[in-house]
Amino acid sequence: MTILTVVIGLVFVLLLLSLLATTIMELLASFFHLRGRNLIKGLRNMLATNDESEQILERFKDNSLYKHLTQQYGRQTQGPPSYMGAETFRSILFDIILEGEEVDKLKEKIDTLPDEDLRNVLNQLLRDADHELDQFKAKVEKWFNDVMDRASGWYKRYTQKILVGVGLVIALVFNADTFAIYVRLESDPQTLQQVVQMAEEFVSAQGEVMVRPADPELETSLNNIRELIDQRINYMRSPLGLGWDDVDFSSYGVYDWLAKIMGYIVTALAVSLGAPFWFDLLRKIVNIRAAGNESS
Repeated sequence: MTILTVVIGLVFVLLLLSLLATTIMELLASFFHLRGRNLIKGLRNMLATNDESEQILERFKDNSLYKHLTQQYGRQTQGPPSYMGAETFRSILFDIILEGEEVDKLKEKIDTLPDEDLRNVLNQLLRDADHELDQFKAKVEKWFNDVMDRASGWYKRYTQKILVGVGLVIALVFNADTFAIYVRLESDPQTLQQVVQMAEEFVSAQGEVMVRPADPELETSLNNIRELIDQRINYMRSPLGLGWDDVDFSSYGVYDWLAKIMGYIVTALAVSLGAPFWFDLLRKIVNIRAAGNESS
């Protein structure tokens, strides 16, 4: 038994917990329309930098093309759309700027916009495009894509904070103490062998990249959670000491509780890194171990 084998087992456990946390995060994101709210945040950053110009954003959201994006299966949803293409943004923006006028009035209409920053940005893009309409359209679409790239960073940082909280709840519910799991794997070769075998089968089944749906439906997310707990996590609960069934609280001293709390915190932070991180790490370690076995 090598340290590398123990690490494979530990990383696989953290991957499963991260998968559970990620699925729960997807459920929360769908239920609370987090992606849509982040999109609105990005649009507000572009269109409404003060209260006076908030009307531009409201007119943007009242546009028929925007409303079409909020429909699902032909029905209007409660929240904003999760995604918008650059061409769609440009089309809606031009529509609310022109207000039914011909496109040759575009420069004149831009100068009447209430938001000074928006006026300045659009006029700068128009100058950069040498007042050529097709180039100006491309410049506006690139501006949108640049802002959405930053918005993706905002969303990632925001959801990572939520993942820490979700990870901590998972650690407490399953009694998933990273330090205790490592000790159990190191001291129990039979359990370690089972976990490592599951890890190798998991990597082989997933292939090179593990892809999760970006915005799953509620029922799909719930089914993913149930399947993950029933087929993966519950199978390892008893061998790894997960759960609270066999915990003897009377044997715990102050130091034991402090160590356990630290283990929960480490688990929460590890889970917040996300399932793709742990899968990629697991795949690399499994390949290193396989290469070492072949050379032996």
